[in-house]
Amino acid sequence: MKTNNITIFILAIVIFLAAFIISIFTFFCETSDNLTNEILFSSIFSIVLFIVVFILEKKLLFKEYESKQELKKERNKINYTDSLTSLPNRKKFFEDLEDAKGIILIDLDDFYLLNTIYSKEFGDEFLRKLSHKLLQSSCIDNLYRMGGDEFTFISKKEQDLKSVAECLLKVISDFYIIKDNIMIQTTATLAVTYSKPFIETADLALKYGKKNKLNLVVYSNSLNIFEENKAFLDVTMRLKKALKTNNIVPFFQCIKDKNEKIVKYEALMRIKDGEKYILPAVFLDIAKKTKIYPELTIHMVNKTFEYMKNKDIKFSFNLSYDDIINKRIYNFILDKIDSFDKKENIIVELLETERVGSFAYIKKFIDEIHKRGAKVAIDDFGSGYSNFVYLEKLNVDIIKIDGEIVSEILLSDNAMFLVRTIVEFCKKNNIVSVAEYVSHREIYNVLKEIGVDEYQGFYFCKPKERIE
Repeated sequence: MKTNNITIFILAIVIFLAAFIISIFTFFCETSDNLTNEILFSSIFSIVLFIVVFILEKKLLFKEYESKQELKKERNKINYTDSLTSLPNRKKFFEDLEDAKGIILIDLDDFYLLNTIYSKEFGDEFLRKLSHKLLQSSCIDNLYRMGGDEFTFISKKEQDLKSVAECLLKVISDFYIIKDNIMIQTTATLAVTYSKPFIETADLALKYGKKNKLNLVVYSNSLNIFEENKAFLDVTMRLKKALKTNNIVPFFQCIKDKNEKIVKYEALMRIKDGEKYILPAVFLDIAKKTKIYPELTIHMVNKTFEYMKNKDIKFSFNLSYDDIINKRIYNFILDKIDSFDKKENIIVELLETERVGSFAYIKKFIDEIHKRGAKVAIDDFGSGYSNFVYLEKLNVDIIKIDGEIVSEILLSDNAMFLVRTIVEFCKKNNIVSVAEYVSHREIYNVLKEIGVDEYQGFYFCKPKERIE
């Protein structure tokens, strides 16, 4: 467009010069009548040309303006549209939020697994089709993609957003894509809020729903979310301080055999906070939701190995599934075992959990431990997945019976039956059985009669910082 303006300007100058030359030329004509006519003609000619040039330039300028407006609209469309789903994006959401009466925040549960298992391309296709399905439903008339697997709906009128959210949940639960003859579906957590600031209150409600495994949460002050977050932040800061000040402390609890002789110790994590010690029940779940957790494991194992290096005592320490799948911790544990002189004294306790993940991966880790001469225990057996079939394949050395079951053995026939079953399985497969939470003599006598090999609990000793 700049080139067009320059061309018009040059053309105007040329026309002006041409008219001027004609005027000079007629000045030297022979008769005065001819001179007057030529001057008049050249003047009119110049004026007409200027008018033509002016109109032409205005038209070109108007076209340039229209082109700029179209370009601006196109840029705005790009700036306000999500490239994957073609929905309005996060930037557009915050601009439209001014007139909102309430919002619904939609978060797909564990969506990363679809990307991991089936590829990111499949995950993108799933998001694209699901978002269009939601928008085409009768539930809503607008939908924004906030990024990742999060979407939002803005209500610009007074309405029952809980009913709208229930409608959306139905659409999501019914939606699926067939891949490799498998029906692929997902679940979601939805947060409804009428309270400003909308995105903050919706996010708090969403986290509350995720934590409590709820599909739908309507934000209200009665949820006590702020208090929970305050407590979460307080514990997190204490953990960071403990790491910085080297106050991750192993306590040791004895384990005795049938003759009430100490045969080993279990290392249990504590956080030293001033003159007090914080128990795992207070901080462990919070730590697992942060990046602090791997550091706690590393500090704990380091301290335990350091304390035990000059003692000829068998000892155990706990690892979760999250620890094992962490490559850094996986290699760290194997390196610590490699560098320890009396490897036969080491017992790695794997926490029983519903989230067992890949059995093949766990077995590989157990095999690596056995190659080094250390032993493996399954902790809290009976609390989670507790599958005897997979347990037999893992080739473990010790099974620790969950303390909750042990503590109910005098009160529940089911608890008694389960303990007997575990003990029989251990004897059949040459596995050492250990009963946890042995709190008094009566429980110990029953366990001993059943045939449990070893015992751990307050009846024998409490955890302490030093082994005497």
